[in-house]
Amino acid sequence: MATQNRRGANRQHQAKVSGFDGLMEKLSRLVMLVLFFTVLYGGKLVFDQLDKPLTKVMVGGDFNYMQQQELAELVNAEIDGGFLSVDLNRLQQVLNDHPWVDQVSIRRQWPSTLNVEVIEEVPIARWGEAGFLNRLGVELNITDNSTLHSLPVLRAEYGTSGEMMQHYQLLAELLLPTGLKLIEMQRDHMGAWRVQTNEGMELVLGREQIGEKIKRLALVWESGLNQQLKEIKTIDLRYPNGLAVAWKHGLSVGAHWNNKANAVSTVQG
Repeated sequence: MATQNRRGANRQHQAKVSGFDGLMEKLSRLVMLVLFFTVLYGGKLVFDQLDKPLTKVMVGGDFNYMQQQELAELVNAEIDGGFLSVDLNRLQQVLNDHPWVDQVSIRRQWPSTLNVEVIEEVPIARWGEAGFLNRLGVELNITDNSTLHSLPVLRAEYGTSGEMMQHYQLLAELLLPTGLKLIEMQRDHMGAWRVQTNEGMELVLGREQIGEKIKRLALVWESGLNQQLKEIKTIDLRYPNGLAVAWKHGLSVGAHWNNKANAVSTVQG
């Protein structure tokens, strides 16, 4: 009987302990829940205190084709929150979608200022009769192009505007030693290239090894051909190791670059 009493007492004790542990666990959960909501509420209060209305929006950059005031109005129209809650990613996307915006940088300045820096697109060349291209060959939508007539013209019956811009930049750089400037570049339906220079001279380049041909021209140019600049009508570079020159008065000259002798030989035709 004594043994049974002890067992019953133990069970009662265990039940009390278990009940106490359960109560403590519930209290612990309640305390954690209260702390969570307290922190959440406190954080909201702090956020609301810091998320002051924007009092100043500054839009900067060097603008030739955009109006700063127009851009500022676009930014103000897209602001949908305070200092902390304004959606900068959305604002940046809206500005990047503007046809004249190349790059955008947006940052907050305490306590209530938003700084927006914009880099404007720069037209590098005309594209056909009415279009314009930036440095990546992306076509720009330009309504007032009255000040852009001096830009070089790129025309293509074959290839993309991006490819044309890449070749234009390459050829313009390779022509620097000659002093010649590219004012028009064409690519026909067969992929063959022709270039017009600022001196009224045409370069016939063919379809392949365009860079190598311009380098060859630079070598021949410095060897004396530059002295005849005003008399040259066309330079044909479609030869493996030479070129042919057509003069404005009708004669032609063939020039061959001898790599071993490091010299240019010419033959008048």
